[in-house]
This record gives sequence, C-alpha cells and structure tokens, in this order.
Amino acid sequence: MSPFLTRVEDAIARTEALPAATRRAIFTEFTPARIRAEAAALAARAAAGEAMPLFGTLISVKDLYDEAGQVTGAGSRLLAERGTVAAVDAVAVARLRRAGALMFGRTSMSEFAYSGVGLNPHHGTPESALAAGVIPGGSSSGAAVSVALGLCDAALGTDTGGSLRIPAAANGIWGLKPSADLIDATGIFPLAGTFDSAGAMAGTEALLRQVTEVMAGAPLDAPAPGRLRLGLPTGAFTEGLSPEVATLFAAETARIAALGHELVPVEMAEIGAGIGLNKIIVAAEALAIHRADLERLETVGDPRVLSRIRFALTLAPGALDDALTERARLVALFEARMQGLDALLVPTLMQLPPTIAAVEANFDALNAAMLRNTSLVNLVDGCAVALPTPGAEPRWSMTMLVGRKGADAALLAAARAIA
Repeated sequence: MSPFLTRVEDAIARTEALPAATRRAIFTEFTPARIRAEAAALAARAAAGEAMPLFGTLISVKDLYDEAGQVTGAGSRLLAERGTVAAVDAVAVARLRRAGALMFGRTSMSEFAYSGVGLNPHHGTPESALAAGVIPGGSSSGAAVSVALGLCDAALGTDTGGSLRIPAAANGIWGLKPSADLIDATGIFPLAGTFDSAGAMAGTEALLRQVTEVMAGAPLDAPAPGRLRLGLPTGAFTEGLSPEVATLFAAETARIAALGHELVPVEMAEIGAGIGLNKIIVAAEALAIHRADLERLETVGDPRVLSRIRFALTLAPGALDDALTERARLVALFEARMQGLDALLVPTLMQLPPTIAAVEANFDALNAAMLRNTSLVNLVDGCAVALPTPGAEPRWSMTMLVGRKGADAALLAAARAIA
C-alpha cells in the first residue's frame, strides 16, 4: 500500500475510533468506502504521472458545498429530508479535486450557517478541540474541529459574519475570510449573498494559502513585507473586551511591536456603530431564501435560527435598501481609513469562547458577542485572517489581521510576518 493510501487508512481509523456521538457531531456524512474509492483513483492518477499540487491533502467539506452524488443539507433537517442530490461538484470542490485533494467527509454546521457559536440540534454540537465543553465556533463547526483533531489537513467553510474565523479561533487553527469575490460560490448554498465568502481553514498558513489559491484559481503570492504598518482601531473591534482577551491582545501588540512593526491608532467608531446593519441585511436575504419553508421550519428547524430569519418580517418597508446604502458608505469610509496601512490588528473575538451550556442558556447575547468583531469585516467588504496567538493557553487563535477588499495575498504575507 502506498504511503498516501496508508495515511488515508490511518485517518479513517482515527475518525471511526471517535465516540459515535462525537463523530456524528463533526460529520454529517462520513463514508469510508467512498473515501477509499476516491483515494484509490487519486493514487492511480499520481502513479500515471499526473502533476497534482494538492495530492495527499485531506480536506473536509462543509455541508453547504455541493458534491456530486451527495445531498447538501446545510446543517438542516429540512434539506436533508428533502434529499436533493447534487449533480455536479461546487466549482471550488471541482478545482480541489483536479488538484489532487481528497474530500474527507461532510462536516456539521449551524443550521443554514446562521450563527457564530456552532450549535446544531439535529446532529449534535462538537466540542472545541482545545477545551472540553466549550463551543466549537460557528457556523463552520465540524470543519474546524476536523482539522484541529488532526482528522484532515484542511477544511472548506464559508464566512458571512465570522463563520471561518470564529471556529478557527475556538480551535487554535488558521482561518481566512477571503475577499467576497475571490472564490466562485457556484454550488454553495447561500445564507446572504451580500456578505457570503467561501474559504478554508488549515493548521498552517502555507497550506491555507495553497488551498485558497486552488479554490480561487489564482495565485496569492506576495513578497515578504518589510516593516508593517498596522492600524490599532479605536471605536470598533477593541471596545468592551473581556479582561482575558484584553490581556492577550495587549501582550500580542507588545510582541508584534517588538518584532519591529509600526502600530498606529486609527479611528473606526462610525464603522463600529454600523454593526446593526449586518442583522438587517442577513435576515432579509435569508428570508428571501427560506420564506416558502417558514411553516415547515416551525416543525423541523432550529428555533434559534428560525427566530433570526423571522426578524426580517418585522422590518419596515425600505429598511433593507436603507441598510445597503449605509453599508456602501461604510465600505468607502473603511477604504479611506485603510490608506497607508498594511492591515488592522485586532482581537478575533471580544471574549473567550464560552461553554456550550452557557450558550444554550443565553444564546442571543453570546452569539452576538462571538460575531461582534468578525462581522465588522463582512460589513466593510474586507478580508481577514485569524491565526494562533502565542502565549494564549489554550492556544486560541485570538489574533486577527484585517485588510481591504482584494488585498488577500498581502494580508497572508503580513500574517506570516507576525506569526
């Protein structure tokens, strides 16, 4: 047996060795026979001399991405029971397969990708790989845990308000919210098209960059930066931090300054004040997708998610248009404030990830807290990467760099420089 096929067998064995409830909470679909067949086909391609830049890379797939022959359930009973089988792969999945990646199971998520904590009443909620009883982050919950537990090398996810970066933070791995138009979203079930971004998580920046390049069909090379000029926002991102996060962030800014990088204050209060726009826009766009199923979701849906969708029914006429207009103003303001800066340096989260029990008891407040910092990036149409924070114990990924739209390559280069 080749080293690649041996590694696949080891990964399958480790996954099957998990308690059944844990495995179900991480994977909505995990079929060893399918994985073995696809691995054998990849091994044959490699033996025939085909050049495949991602050969040997195991990647889990968030249950929003179409895979030919599979049901895209979006973490819901509604779509799982409807049972519509995808005819073709999502564009990003097809590109990864052509590059030699092995799709290693479909991962659980918050229903319809509509929360930042990762709870799922249908499949169960996996715990953070770093701390027992703690949320995995959402919505790409199973995706992050599959990487952090070493079951696979990278994971596909999406990010509408933080759904790649929050799980990365809660599991101590790398997560990139790319510019919204970097990766073709064809074949990915949407939450809110204005904010949705397809992307990935991985254990290292190098693999995250490589997977993202293949998904995007474009290189993300950028020269190593010299001295970075990083903005420290006031009025947004750094307000109201928990004592633990404030301490970590102070140590992180001191560490990065000691590396020789310049840290400068930048006013972001107007952007911070716009956080409520996300709620309006996402709810309105989610309602447009799910309106016909509201009655059925009363029976088979997650009531926490349904409540967030139903919020759009309370909006006044014109509220969505007004929110989109104000959002456009804030995007332009952010671009102006970023002039002369390589990136913003901010905490990924305003508080440490709470326990699953705490979130179940106080969902609205803790979900909002998890989303506060990350969703501001979606609001201003930027890109951002969450990376492990040296000195954090456990090693949460509480460090986030934020860049303007289209600056993905430079952002990753900056992250390499401070990691």
